[in-house]
Amino acid sequence: MLVAALLVGCGTGTRPAAKSTPWESLPPGWSSLAPPPVARSSGVSVWTGSELFHWGGNTDYDSTQHADGALYDPAADTWRAVPAGPLAGRSSAGATWIGTEVFVWGGWTPGSAWADGALFDPATGKWQLLPPAPLSPRSPVAVIWTGSEVLVWGDGDRSDGPRHREGAAYDPASETWRLLPRAPLGLNEAQGLWTGQELVVFGALLDGNNWSDTKHAQGIAYDPEANSWRRLPEYPLSPQASSVAWTGKEVLAWDYDMKAGAYDPARDSWLKLPDVPLRFYECYPDAPWLGDVVLAWFCGQGAVFDASTSSWHRVAPASAEIYGRPVSAGEVVLFAGAAGDGSRNRLWAFKP
Repeated sequence: MLVAALLVGCGTGTRPAAKSTPWESLPPGWSSLAPPPVARSSGVSVWTGSELFHWGGNTDYDSTQHADGALYDPAADTWRAVPAGPLAGRSSAGATWIGTEVFVWGGWTPGSAWADGALFDPATGKWQLLPPAPLSPRSPVAVIWTGSEVLVWGDGDRSDGPRHREGAAYDPASETWRLLPRAPLGLNEAQGLWTGQELVVFGALLDGNNWSDTKHAQGIAYDPEANSWRRLPEYPLSPQASSVAWTGKEVLAWDYDMKAGAYDPARDSWLKLPDVPLRFYECYPDAPWLGDVVLAWFCGQGAVFDASTSSWHRVAPASAEIYGRPVSAGEVVLFAGAAGDGSRNRLWAFKP
């Protein structure tokens, strides 16, 4: 994303014209943009700072996996193909932007999972295989860039609990992996985020029938500098489905019962927040962060949380159904993807 130009001139004292951002022309609310050239469900979407990387996923209701993708340029409202790479088709891979490349690892196909990964450089269009990771095949719960390492932790599989506490860190400078210490909890229905100092993972460990052995969702935090984990104090959110976002100071957490709380790492304590003003459905919540606000996204409904006032504001719905998981892209949230049958393939942008 482009940023406003700094005033560095002298002589006339005239301020240079501010550079526009890719999203400046979009009105507040929902905008329908150029649809992806590939119609996929459960693909990965990653914002690179200037483009949206959209790759992998499935069609035919999970039966056909794909290894193609495209990059979206918001300045031109156009897509370009991602060159063919070394990875086989898969859904729900873990992915993150590491400053110059997209990191992709793991994922699943029907009946199996993957334990390989690759880096993709949008500037050159080249892929590079990652060295083998010290992890078993999985769709990881958390894939987080710390600024020096990628932390890959957990497994979303609900049928193989013992391995859910495993994790590893990849250092792109040395092209090496290291194992993380065993986490104090196993979580598979969870999300992770980076606070600037810790990886925080919040959610639950569900069995094959979607039942949890704990009354509430649980949280853990990993400090790379100390190479150690700690447990977060408990807060009464549902273990069935929850989501987290970092506000710059606190971890905002909310569940599908619309209960919410804010965790302050400095004080190691929770603050009760007003309920999210959305209706309950059987869905998985999401919470992309937009710098000043967080968008709570749930079953096609949205509400914006203003951390400065600790208040929620419901947003008007889009004019059509939206698929794809939300991705923060500077001033907007992007949703790229299609329904399980490949229909309703769109790219939506939400601007507060």
